[in-house]
Amino acid sequence: MAVLRVCRLVFVVGLLVSVILATTVLAWPSNACACGAAIAPGGAHATMNHEVALAHWDGTTETIVMQLAMDTTTDNVALVVPTPTPATVTATDNVANATFVELDVLTAPQIQRQRRWVLGIGFPGAAAPHEGAAAAHAPDVVNQVHLGPLEATTLAGGDLTGLRNWLSDNGYAIRPAVAAALDPYVRDGWAFVAMRLTSTAPIAGGLDPVRLTFASSRLVYPMRLSVAAQDPQHVIVYTMSDHRQQRTDADKSRQLTQVQFAGAIGDRVRDPVLRELATNHGSYLTKTQVDVYQPSEISSDFTFGNAPNDDTYRQLVVVYDNVAIPIVVILFAGLLMAGIVAAVVLFVVFRRRGLGQRRRNFTM
Repeated sequence: MAVLRVCRLVFVVGLLVSVILATTVLAWPSNACACGAAIAPGGAHATMNHEVALAHWDGTTETIVMQLAMDTTTDNVALVVPTPTPATVTATDNVANATFVELDVLTAPQIQRQRRWVLGIGFPGAAAPHEGAAAAHAPDVVNQVHLGPLEATTLAGGDLTGLRNWLSDNGYAIRPAVAAALDPYVRDGWAFVAMRLTSTAPIAGGLDPVRLTFASSRLVYPMRLSVAAQDPQHVIVYTMSDHRQQRTDADKSRQLTQVQFAGAIGDRVRDPVLRELATNHGSYLTKTQVDVYQPSEISSDFTFGNAPNDDTYRQLVVVYDNVAIPIVVILFAGLLMAGIVAAVVLFVVFRRRGLGQRRRNFTM
């Protein structure tokens, strides 16, 4: 088995995100990512080509709606996601990913157009962990559901060795660096959702969004697994709660964090999923982008708490409308100016000569 390409799945949300799988096989590199690792059998190809997720927290329960987009040439691809407590997994019946389309619209930046003059040519108007000696204790299978082409299994309990054995026996493979990053979640008593693509036909593009619901005492976005990543990690987390959210974890000062949107959306949502979440202590939406350029320095998950205020924010993007100034016009203006200057100079010269001649005639 091989992780042909590990690409952060996308859980823009609070808690379920660090996935444990990533192996090395054949010619494809293996990377760990924030929320997931695509695992495919040797010789097959699986890549996560898009990642986005929404996280909602009502004070006791967290809901993650995540959009999975992948290209694969096999019918046996797997993904593992850690959650603080065992999760219930369901399909969203979300036509054409309407939830995420509406999120894009709601958080779109404000566009400000400005005219900018530029030089043109045309005419005006153109523009590895310590496991000990004890026997392995396998996790319990809490639940297993089939969601179209996906099979989702919720695991809880057990130790690291037992979890690794279960994953290996069921077609998941983990390289040592990722297993080491997984160990803290096991020691903290987290659960895991193992998702396997069971479609008999190659998948190109996105799958229907998947919804995970679990008990949680805070809004969390698991990131510790990314300490094994070989490339920078770029994460967008949408959070829905009663108030504007901000990062509260220890790593926030070592990573580039940017709020891209903050505002109440309760009276503007149309999508059924967003309406449901907004009416349950989730009418305030915050969109946060985090860029992690040194994954090896990751020491904590993303955690979120209420910001000091509920000030609204929307990105401002300046779009420049270039207005070309044709070179012909510039040359013509230059020649015209040169002609005017020359005429003035000649006028002054001849005038002085005329005055001088009159003075000489007068003295004679």
